[in-house]
Amino acid sequence: MQIGTVELGSIPRVIVALNDTRLKENLEKARELKIDLIEARVDLLSEVSREFIKNFLDGIADFGFYTVSTLRPDWEGGKFKKSEQIRLELFKEIVKHPATGAVDIELRSEILPDVKNLVRKEHKVLIVSYHDFEKTPAEKEIEEIFNRAVESGADIVKLAFTGRKKEDAAKVCCTLSKFNHPKIFMVMGESGKFTRVVGFSFGSLLTYTFFGKPVAPGQIEAEKLIKLLCEFYPEFEKEKIRYNLSS
Repeated sequence: MQIGTVELGSIPRVIVALNDTRLKENLEKARELKIDLIEARVDLLSEVSREFIKNFLDGIADFGFYTVSTLRPDWEGGKFKKSEQIRLELFKEIVKHPATGAVDIELRSEILPDVKNLVRKEHKVLIVSYHDFEKTPAEKEIEEIFNRAVESGADIVKLAFTGRKKEDAAKVCCTLSKFNHPKIFMVMGESGKFTRVVGFSFGSLLTYTFFGKPVAPGQIEAEKLIKLLCEFYPEFEKEKIRYNLSS
């Protein structure tokens, strides 16, 4: 599977969340660090309008990156507070933009079927996500959530739970390793921080990072994350050796 020109599954892939704050500076850093993809956090833009979104994505495209474009509502940890119908209209602009390689839409969203149709029409990748900022569910519930996301039409299922203890992270890794469907997962918080490094060993395709301030609990800063991935995954280090982070 690919997002844009980025092949997923052969080595860990790193994605950094960006908005319009210091965009050019952060894109230059992302290029220097050989970051694979940009999470375009449209909900975190200083202005959320069709023109502003287009200019934002144009800026990312100018640096040669593809995006996982996200317009996260406030009811699932984001900043977008308007109606789902307004969000759908904005997705129409987002999905058709050449920089958008994938779109992240919540499993619980009422506009999921509409967004799926937009994504299919443009031949992009559909990521169906589920976030729990309170807990890690029981194994059976994790499996049920995953299956619901697959049934909804997800090309990739993305699950993020909150860990209260190390056992939560171990449960998520072991449970999700049983599924062959393409997936991204992490356990948020300090107890699950290590899943952002070892998740690939259990089948997770992407790991999320940041510059400056984390976007989600337990994220590891970009340079530190890349150093850790180089240490744990020789094949990752081999590809990234162009940037001297492994020493």
